[in-house]
Amino acid sequence: MSNMVEVALTTLGCAKNQVDSEIMIDILESKNYKRTDDYESAEVIIVNTCGFIADAKEESIETILQLAQYKEDGNCEVLVVTGCLAQGYSDELKEEMPEIDAMLGTGNFDEILKVIEEGLAGKKNIKISEPDFNYDDYIAETTISNKNSAYVKIAEGCNNNCSYCLIPKLRGGLKSRSIENVVAEVEQLAANGIKEINVIAQDITQYGRDLDGESKLVPLLKELVQIEGIKWIRLLYAYPLHISDELIELMAQEDKICNYLDVPVQHAHQEIRRKMNRPGSKEEILAVINKLRDRIPDITLRTSIIVGFPGESEEHFQTLLDFVKEAEFDNLGAFTYSQEEGTAAAEMDCQIPEDRKEERYEKVMNLQSEISYRRNLNWIDKEVDVLVEDYQSQKPRIMIGRSQREAPEEIDGAIFIKDTTADKGEFVTVEITEAQEYDLIGVEA
Repeated sequence: MSNMVEVALTTLGCAKNQVDSEIMIDILESKNYKRTDDYESAEVIIVNTCGFIADAKEESIETILQLAQYKEDGNCEVLVVTGCLAQGYSDELKEEMPEIDAMLGTGNFDEILKVIEEGLAGKKNIKISEPDFNYDDYIAETTISNKNSAYVKIAEGCNNNCSYCLIPKLRGGLKSRSIENVVAEVEQLAANGIKEINVIAQDITQYGRDLDGESKLVPLLKELVQIEGIKWIRLLYAYPLHISDELIELMAQEDKICNYLDVPVQHAHQEIRRKMNRPGSKEEILAVINKLRDRIPDITLRTSIIVGFPGESEEHFQTLLDFVKEAEFDNLGAFTYSQEEGTAAAEMDCQIPEDRKEERYEKVMNLQSEISYRRNLNWIDKEVDVLVEDYQSQKPRIMIGRSQREAPEEIDGAIFIKDTTADKGEFVTVEITEAQEYDLIGVEA
């Protein structure tokens, strides 16, 4: 292959999918392929899909159809679909979307080079096997979305078996990477100028349990904090009842570990938690939250919840609202329950009507907006270190950034810095002057 083949890639769904996309791009760029953001000129288009809930499936299908148009209107010769939708629904996609030239499951995306080469030669290919990709074999050198921040997936799959969740079907059981392999990746990222590491998995607190029966998260973090060049290490997706005293103590002691934790709780009522197969009670979760705030007073806590789970009564929902009021998370994402074929919850009686789910969603988010605004007010007149990421306005000059309180990808809002001399990629100390519902405004201190 003498000429560079242009490849355009779009990633849908969660940050864990983004890691897979980065590995695919690394494989291709090592073999005379060039990534482009120009879909019209690209000879190969890859759609890395999400299939977690109905809305995500719909978005994935719409994106595939939209990008398939470039086979008629652009330069596209090969359209490749990868990720969770391909893993779970390859037969349906093959039958209903003949525009697709190749499909790779969540355990096969390292075969991207082979299926593209075969696609360029006119051969269609579908490779869907058990989701058992070995991340220890690859270290991604690129970061697709942000040159200052990177996601590092420390484990794939999940053994928690929540009744509403397709992840074990789409991603398999828990498969942890070795500590040595994760450390090697972070060292390489630091050498490439990455300043923030976002540690991700379906449940980071379970990391290592499949290797020798106990969590290895704390030993891993003790290695990562020693890596020069990394300023922030952010922890995402920590199962609340698996948060150990040892982890809390390490977070309190280590400046590099952000005072931030994502602790998805999903629901607060005991009966609904039991039906979800989520162990632990509301009281136990609140005890963990209080312990975190007692030891790390300025910690930012984020959670996610599901409304409209099968059988959720008004009493159950009110318990959830009361919990949200009491816990006062800094940030909260709510989802309406999605009835996913192949899950235990999909077969449960008393499915909730969609309009009632939406009403409950609105109530939760209205309540949370008040809480988030009130908690943001506590930061006025305080100084925080901010990673500057982009321009909001050139005239007047306003930059957008994040502190330890905000995860990437606009998950938690942002900090707008007025009249600053700082540029993208720099850290600057900012004095907070105003608080909005989710965002903060400040000036360079």
